[in-house]
Amino acid sequence: EAIVYLTHRMGVRETPTEYMEYGREVEKEEHVQQLLKKYKVARVLRGIHLVSRELRLAGAPDFILVTKLGELIPVEVKWAEPAPRGGVKRDHVVQLAAYALLMERTWPGSRFSVKRGVVLYLKPSPKFFEVPLTAEDKKAVLDMLKRALDVARGRAEPRKRAECAGCNYHAHCPFRSYE
Repeated sequence: EAIVYLTHRMGVRETPTEYMEYGREVEKEEHVQQLLKKYKVARVLRGIHLVSRELRLAGAPDFILVTKLGELIPVEVKWAEPAPRGGVKRDHVVQLAAYALLMERTWPGSRFSVKRGVVLYLKPSPKFFEVPLTAEDKKAVLDMLKRALDVARGRAEPRKRAECAGCNYHAHCPFRSYE
């Protein structure tokens, strides 16, 4: 919410972080090759930018796997470590759920449901996690989008959160927590 406030209310623009830059340089392809057999992949799509005016949301998964059965699976590669207990970080689940919604609302052809995604954490060594994408996850994204729109329109202030240290907008944010 604070990022929406900064970008939409204060005009602050994102500057790429070191992790973002490195993530672009990392050879992601070699790691994704490991998924081809597991998911019986027919095609790997890259550079697909998804936009939904209805949702007021846009995004581009690192990869979209198209299985031989026609299932679509968004894949995100993160230059990061898994959550402390060895699972997927909540914000990465939300990101995959957002991609799932975008794919469900904008993909040409028949209606379908994106039921799972994959996150690859590259640190400390590459490890894949399959993420079930539930109706609750997708509803959480819709709720976040509604709240973000309220913040962008000045109807609500961002809630304070304790995750400021790694935020790309940390230096500009009047809502940041001080360590």
